[in-house]
Amino acid sequence: MRNESFVSAPLEMSARRSSESALYAAACSALLVACHPSPSARADVPAESQWTTPAPCDTSAAPSQRLGAVSVARDSLLRDVQVRRAAWRARGISDYRIRIATRCFCPFSPPTILEVRGAVPVALRDSMGRSAGPPREPYAFTIEGLFDLIERAAQNDELVEVSYSCLGYPASVGVDPKGLDNWYWVTADHLTTPH
Repeated sequence: MRNESFVSAPLEMSARRSSESALYAAACSALLVACHPSPSARADVPAESQWTTPAPCDTSAAPSQRLGAVSVARDSLLRDVQVRRAAWRARGISDYRIRIATRCFCPFSPPTILEVRGAVPVALRDSMGRSAGPPREPYAFTIEGLFDLIERAAQNDELVEVSYSCLGYPASVGVDPKGLDNWYWVTADHLTTPH
């Protein structure tokens, strides 16, 4: 008799813990939804349905360049940036939202959503749609700003690694200012434009 009660007690406790865990998870989910409405539910943020991705494209073969301070490579990179910038400008996209993230050997900073109107940054938001402060670098690189970053780094003979999106804008820019393995990265993705 004692052995049976000894075995059933842990089973009852396990079932009770499982039930309590499920109740706790449900309460946390409800609290999260109540405290953090989706961006489209906020009055000061345009609904996501008003924005669209320009065109589907295959990103599996996005070209990448990693160039150092060799003058031939630098000149090649500068020519490439000029051509790609002209192609981007030819698309005529001056109103867009884009997710920008920076990485380095510094404290973590989460990605932000930059809204650009008439090629000017107008809003910087976190992933929940809340204001993330004034739109300024390094958290608010416009696409033109990313092209500028590449050109500045190349002109200063810094190590640069670049990859482009299939839409032609810099999707990832890595810069090592002194060539001492002190890289920082800016990535840009999830570009959307208003309808």
